[in-house]
Amino acid sequence: MSHHTSPPSAEQSSSCESPRTIATAGRGRVQPGDARKVALLLGHYEMFFAASAGASAAILGLLVVAVSVVNADDEDAKTRERRTVLAGSAFLALVDAFFVSIVALTGGAAVFGTSNLVMAMVGLLATSRLIRRAKRGGNFSRGFPTRRLNIAFADISAGGYSIQLGLAIALLADAQSSALQRALVLVIVGLFGSALGRAWEVTGIPRRRLPEVSRR
Repeated sequence: MSHHTSPPSAEQSSSCESPRTIATAGRGRVQPGDARKVALLLGHYEMFFAASAGASAAILGLLVVAVSVVNADDEDAKTRERRTVLAGSAFLALVDAFFVSIVALTGGAAVFGTSNLVMAMVGLLATSRLIRRAKRGGNFSRGFPTRRLNIAFADISAGGYSIQLGLAIALLADAQSSALQRALVLVIVGLFGSALGRAWEVTGIPRRRLPEVSRR
């Protein structure tokens, strides 16, 4: 009598797959839990983004009023130019924080990274123009009283937007990284600090008149 062996069924063949093959296939798939974790992580910052958007919009309005008031009675062209450059850089930082926060409320990590990427490129382009304007206005000349502070403000702007650009590219490459998301949230905090420091300097520039008052 001849014995005929039947081919293994699909269930038997699947059960015979090696654990290594199953593990390799599992690595190539995007687990639904990973996307859920990313969404939950951004959800933790929802209140922060909402508060950031409202605060940046309010400070923008106050900044416009402050610049118009302090520049109205100043005859020094260099001082007015410095105020304009500082106010412009503060305006850029606040607009960056506003749009990134608003867009972050609408989507996930990819949207958050894309908004940071776009605003960082806009910030670098506008900062380069403001730096050239400050140079033409003599704000970086050796005889200018606040030359070092002006250079520091320019370096902080260029460096901050460069960091934001690099982190945004990294987040788009690895959208599941919670560390990159937290780092970009801290960039928004840094933008607020930079903008408030410049706004304070804009309104504090009239102290150059103090020596004249003391002579009287």
